[in-house]
Amino acid sequence: MAIVQSFSLTQTSLFKGIAVFAVAYPICLIIYRLLFSPLAKLPGPWSTRISSILESNALKEQRRTQWVSSLFEQNPGAAVVRTGPTSVSFNHPDAIKAIYGHGKASEGFGKSSWYDAFSTTGESLFSTRSKKRHAMKRRMVAHSFSAQSLLSFEPFIDLTLNKFVKRMDEFASTQEPCEIYFWFELFTMDLMGELALGNNFGVLDAAKPARYSTLVEQSQRFANHSGLLPFGKLNVKVLSWFPLPNIQRLYRARLEYLEYARVALEKRFHDERKKLLPSGRPRQDIMQRFIEARDPETGRQMDFDELRAETSSLMVAGASTGSVTMNWMIYYLSKNPDVRDLIISELEGMFPENKDGARPLPFTTLNKLSLLEHAELECLRLHPPIGYAMPRDTPSQGAVIAGVYIPGGVAVGVPAAIIGRNATVFKNPDKWDPNRWSTDSGNDLAMMKTCFLGFGYGSRQCIGRNVATSFIMKMIAQLFLRYDIKLENEGLILGTKEFTILKPDQKYKVILAPRKPTAR
Repeated sequence: MAIVQSFSLTQTSLFKGIAVFAVAYPICLIIYRLLFSPLAKLPGPWSTRISSILESNALKEQRRTQWVSSLFEQNPGAAVVRTGPTSVSFNHPDAIKAIYGHGKASEGFGKSSWYDAFSTTGESLFSTRSKKRHAMKRRMVAHSFSAQSLLSFEPFIDLTLNKFVKRMDEFASTQEPCEIYFWFELFTMDLMGELALGNNFGVLDAAKPARYSTLVEQSQRFANHSGLLPFGKLNVKVLSWFPLPNIQRLYRARLEYLEYARVALEKRFHDERKKLLPSGRPRQDIMQRFIEARDPETGRQMDFDELRAETSSLMVAGASTGSVTMNWMIYYLSKNPDVRDLIISELEGMFPENKDGARPLPFTTLNKLSLLEHAELECLRLHPPIGYAMPRDTPSQGAVIAGVYIPGGVAVGVPAAIIGRNATVFKNPDKWDPNRWSTDSGNDLAMMKTCFLGFGYGSRQCIGRNVATSFIMKMIAQLFLRYDIKLENEGLILGTKEFTILKPDQKYKVILAPRKPTAR
């Protein structure tokens, strides 16, 4: 009996101890975060010391990047601001190499649990947090984005561009105002369908977007919301249980999006890839390269689920980011006719009309036109597709970043849209000036390139950068050689609204007219 009573007392004491701990621990944690944590000294709203609710609200209201930018505006000269209990954002050049760079300086900075929310049917090159697996995946697909591969993709780019131009010719013949960004989205969706799935979506022919494009955006928004939760790989499942109508709508879109990708890729993986071109070789697009890819060290190939995950990433990276960058190039070149006319003059000299009146635009020649490239860089500096920080976790021992000590296990990052307008790096940072990138500008180009995060930085920067640049430059060159383009509202001031991608904040139209070559 004594033993039983003793056991009962012990059990009761244990339950009481657990209850006390359950109450005391969160209270102590809140007090520590409010008063004693090294992060408590950093500028930022006091509530970010104990909660991510402000960032969550900003994400919900599609102003997350704007919210972080406002924190730096409220704290002039600050290198870092606090955005949550265990997350901070930097606006300092030194932070880029420290967090994202190569070598010992960035050792121990692993991708944060935020990326787990973007692993769908498997880890993609973008979502994998393992540096070892990332290195392996990059080895496998590096050849897919080489200069040689780029040449094999160009026929698909030209095919889709010709479809786009025929649509623009219809607007030019009547000079009916054209919602150009809408058509850019259709173009990039069809193009990425060709490159990633072996067939286009038919959206240029139908003149309306595919449901797939809506699902992509909604799925990405669900991932961003779940990435703010503290449960790591369980974030997606936990968020799917939230009985909020908006969250449930986004989750259903994620499931539908993944199923669509499965069906499309299955068709390509099992049937379409067997079809040979007249040359006897398989169709040479990005997905074919991925299917054939082998790790040169192990001989390993991707399985179906990995290919499905890579397909999902390709559609987001290529379609959404490409269309929005072309949008900004049209907008700024229309607003800056002196730069536009210089580009047109260089294009006409570089690409004379052939006997059929056409102007082939091979990228191997087009990429030598530095002013056009600088115009693209300037658009991406001011309006990177992803504006907020790509988070990395500090090593367990903590790290000193831009002179500020950050303890271990904190998500740190540099928002591309904010560092791209840092006045200590870019003179007149809010001015669109492609000439700032020229070698004779007198600017510190090395520092500017370090702080240019339009395609990311370091080993994790966008592997498809050359593919995106090729179709963006071909599109813009073709449009300005073929049409006189002006904004319907010449006083238009275009801003941004944050979906997952920073997109234009309003619909607008341009007027196209057939262009007569400049007299020489």
